[in-house]
Amino acid sequence: MIKRRIICAVLVLAVAAPGLVSGCSRNGESSDTLADPGEVTESQTLESTEITDVTETTAEEKEAEPFTFDPHVKCELLSEIVTDEMWDSFYNMVDAIRAGEDTFECSDEHAYEWCTNECTIGSFLPAACTHVTGDGYEDGTGRLKYKMDKEKLLEREQVFEDEIVRILNEATRTDYSEFEKLMTIYDYVCRNFRYDYSSIDGEDADGFSNYACFMTKEGICCEYAGVMTYLLLQTGVQAMDFGGQGTGGFHSWNYVVIDGKGYHVDATWGAYDDTPGSKLCLQYFMMTEDERKIGYFEDFLQADLIWFWKTDYDLARFSATDETFKPLHDWTNYEGIDTERNVTLYADESGNHHELSYGDM
Repeated sequence: MIKRRIICAVLVLAVAAPGLVSGCSRNGESSDTLADPGEVTESQTLESTEITDVTETTAEEKEAEPFTFDPHVKCELLSEIVTDEMWDSFYNMVDAIRAGEDTFECSDEHAYEWCTNECTIGSFLPAACTHVTGDGYEDGTGRLKYKMDKEKLLEREQVFEDEIVRILNEATRTDYSEFEKLMTIYDYVCRNFRYDYSSIDGEDADGFSNYACFMTKEGICCEYAGVMTYLLLQTGVQAMDFGGQGTGGFHSWNYVVIDGKGYHVDATWGAYDDTPGSKLCLQYFMMTEDERKIGYFEDFLQADLIWFWKTDYDLARFSATDETFKPLHDWTNYEGIDTERNVTLYADESGNHHELSYGDM
């Protein structure tokens, strides 16, 4: 997407603590017990010497309705700078682009500038980023300029939408709770996307963007964060890209809201590596703001998609103080979820198996 969002991002993983990109699996166990995120899992009584028994969905269980593509995703966390009228204008633009039209109804010039900004399009209409731009505003109408043949752009958009639907239906379920959607999408992205900065100099969305990361399954921290945000918003979970400046440079992750509470989630540092038997590390999943800062990016924090529009926004609005998931942050590995009992299954460094209740989140 926009290069100004990745200041020194390449340096982040080079200075991170050992195990950050390795899936954090320190016990070298086989990944055979890792639950398919699309399955409902149950556990037997846990004992330190036993491996959790993860079972598949029973045939009697009612199939969930499949996900369909939502072109009108909305990030409520941007309400400090983006009004409902601005969102309506953006949706008008989205509908116009998806129909190959040259104009769209827009509330005012400020809304037009936000709608047609490269970062806005890259975040909420990824396939059109750098290929459609604003071409002026006048009397309630925004004009669009296409830098790609319209028919090719429409084909590109359809392929993208189909891929989003495929990912969502493979990763999670429509009848999952907010936490369950987040857990399974986090696991899917960490398991199927690979950290790679070889395309960092890409000049358009095909080379470096949220779109490119979706289509190639490769990217760096800001692309990982953009992918997570977009997938979560598609499921109705509120999320946004977040960033921080520290001794390792600039880094991006996600701020999410689950059951009305804020948490920090970092898919880049939770990513699997290519080592056989690697598992999903939960060290960087559902962190408090204090955990996020300690030893990592304590010097400066920012809410991406806001800071370059409004520098004096209220950062306190993005608080993360709930410590429910603190037991997961001692280098534990994910083993599945039991959606009948609302518990997360995980193993500690010694290979002992545990469960943590997430309630009705």
